[in-house]
Amino acid sequence: MKDILIKTLKFSVPVALGFFLIWYIYKDLSEKDKTHIFTSFKEANYFWIGVSIIFGVLSHVSRAMRWVMVVETLGYKPRLANSFFAVMIGYLINMVFPRLGEVSRCATMSKYEGVPFQNLFGTVIAERVIDLIILLSLTFITIVFQLDLIGGFVSEEILSPLMEKINSSKEGMASKLIFLLIALGIFSVLLYVLKTKSKAIYDKLKGIVSGFAEGFKTVLKVKNPGMFIFHSLSIWVLYYSSLHLSFFALKETTDAGFMAVLSSLVFGSFGIIAVQGGLGAYPLIVSKTLTLFGIALPIGFAFGWIVWTAQFLMILVLGLLSMIIIPNYNKKRLNDI
Repeated sequence: MKDILIKTLKFSVPVALGFFLIWYIYKDLSEKDKTHIFTSFKEANYFWIGVSIIFGVLSHVSRAMRWVMVVETLGYKPRLANSFFAVMIGYLINMVFPRLGEVSRCATMSKYEGVPFQNLFGTVIAERVIDLIILLSLTFITIVFQLDLIGGFVSEEILSPLMEKINSSKEGMASKLIFLLIALGIFSVLLYVLKTKSKAIYDKLKGIVSGFAEGFKTVLKVKNPGMFIFHSLSIWVLYYSSLHLSFFALKETTDAGFMAVLSSLVFGSFGIIAVQGGLGAYPLIVSKTLTLFGIALPIGFAFGWIVWTAQFLMILVLGLLSMIIIPNYNKKRLNDI
C-alpha cells in the first residue's frame, strides 16, 4: 500500500504542478492578450512550430552535455540523462519560483550523482556568466551593425526608461545601499564570532564557500576546451535556429531577415531575464523589435505569444517527464548504495 501511494505521489505531484503552471500563467493575462493568443493559434503553421521545438530541445541537450564536461573536472562521471533531466527540472521550477531553478537543478544532480551541492552550484554560476558574456557580445554585434535602426530603439525603449527609474528611486537606492552596508557589517561580525567562538560552524561555512569556489573554477579545467566552447556556442546557435524556424509559422513574418531574428533573440532574452519566464515581457519586446523591420505591432505581438507559448509548453512537458522518469532511471543505482 505504501509503495502504491509513493508511486502515485511521484506521478500526481508533477502533473498537478503542470496544471498549476497553466493556471498561474493564464490568470494574469488581459483579454487583449488572450485574443492575440487564440488568433495566432488559428493562423500558425504548426509544422514550423514543431520543428522549432526540436531545435529548442537540442539546445538543452547541448547545455546538458556542457554541464557533464564541467562536472567531470570535479572527479565525477555524471550521466548525460541525469544532466538533461536536472536541466529541464530546473527550467520548470524557474517558471514558478524565480532563481530557484538553479538550486533545484543542482539538488537533483547532487541526489542522483552524489556530487556535493555547493560544487554543482559553483559550476552553474560559472555557466551563467559564460552565457551572459555571449548574450552581451550578441547585443553589441546587433547594435553596432544596425546602429541607425537599433540605436534609437535601445535609447527610447531601454536606456530612457532605465534612467527614469534610477532618477525616480535615488532615495530608495540610497536606503538599499545603507541596508547592504549594515548587512555586510553584521555578517562580518557574525563571521568573526563564529570563527573565534565556534570553530566547527565556521569550518562548515568555510567548506561551503570553498566548494562553491571550486565549482566556479571548473570551467578553466575542462579536459576538452574545444568541445566546451563548441557547446557554449551551439546553445545559442540552436536558440537562433529555433527562433528563425518559428518565423515561418506566420505568413507576415516569413520573410524576416537574419538581423530581425537576431534582434528578436537578443532583446527577447533580456525580457526573459527581467521578468519571470518572460511572461508578457517577451511578446511585448519582440513585437516592438519587429516593428523596426516593418512588421506590424499586432502581428509581432501574436508572433511573440506563439514563440513564448511553444517554449513554455516544451519546458512544461519535458520538465514534468523528467520529474517522473528520473527516479525510475536511477532506481537500480540508488538501491545499490
